[in-house]
Amino acid sequence: MTSAPELFGIPVAVLALAVAGAGFVVSFIALGWQISKHMLDGGRVRVYLNAATWEPDARLTTNNTGKWKMQAGEFGGAAKENIELAQLVVENPGRTAITIHRPGLAISTRGKKEYFVTPRMFKLENYGSDTATAETVVRIDPYDRVTFLLDYWSVIHSPLAESQSTHISVRGSVLVAGRKRPRRSSKRLAWKIPKGAWTAYLDANSISPFTVMWREICRSRLGGKNPNGSETSLPINVLGGVLFEAMRKFDELPSREDLRSAIREVAKEWKVSHLPLEIALFRMYESLDLNRKNLGPWPHESVDIAPVNEAPPGVIEVDRD
Repeated sequence: MTSAPELFGIPVAVLALAVAGAGFVVSFIALGWQISKHMLDGGRVRVYLNAATWEPDARLTTNNTGKWKMQAGEFGGAAKENIELAQLVVENPGRTAITIHRPGLAISTRGKKEYFVTPRMFKLENYGSDTATAETVVRIDPYDRVTFLLDYWSVIHSPLAESQSTHISVRGSVLVAGRKRPRRSSKRLAWKIPKGAWTAYLDANSISPFTVMWREICRSRLGGKNPNGSETSLPINVLGGVLFEAMRKFDELPSREDLRSAIREVAKEWKVSHLPLEIALFRMYESLDLNRKNLGPWPHESVDIAPVNEAPPGVIEVDRD
């Protein structure tokens, strides 16, 4: 009887099986490496959501930790002409250009399905790395990023009021061309905005009525791809000046009709059009009503920062007629 061939005392069949197995393992590792390399080299997305306060023609203050809460003592007090925004940052750390669209927010609360919304966006130029676009479809080159500024307060009041929980959760969201699922900011850093919230500043006890009304001018005049609408539009600082002078004619919140008359009077003195302010007046009074529990003295006082135990300021009743 002929014995099986051997090599170094080991049957050749066993050696062949071992070589085949080793080849299979090497091939499997090579395939895994190719898949990983394709994923690493291809278009990828990282999404961040930062709390921000924008003072047009002055500065943009951001909390780059990703946390929603801010403190005036830490980030510096804001001027009365400011608006709180969400800074959505989308990065492409891959080696292939990508196209993103539908930048916005993912909002979730207990008892309701998560949904996505794209708030009004603001375009900022000449702000360095914080320069923001208002385009809804953007191509991002490898190792580049794009920034959006979102007016999140305009879209979260209803979810806050209707929430069955003590808070709502907000995350940055964006869609990537060629992929079905949206890419979102870190779940660990999701904004937990409590019911009744009206500002991201923990040390703010009240908000100026002028600031509330000015923000409506900002939303209508500076939002979108073409801020101010046209080159002939009145600068927002002029509109704010007319509004403030009209408000100073009253010791307390007047009726909408009385303030409209005062605006026309001041605009005539300044030789500018009163129409932009009249158009925004209805929304101004709606915002005053929405913030009535947190309004400071009329017509304006710098952001009130006081110890937490101090009694809150008096409430201004809003006459919407």
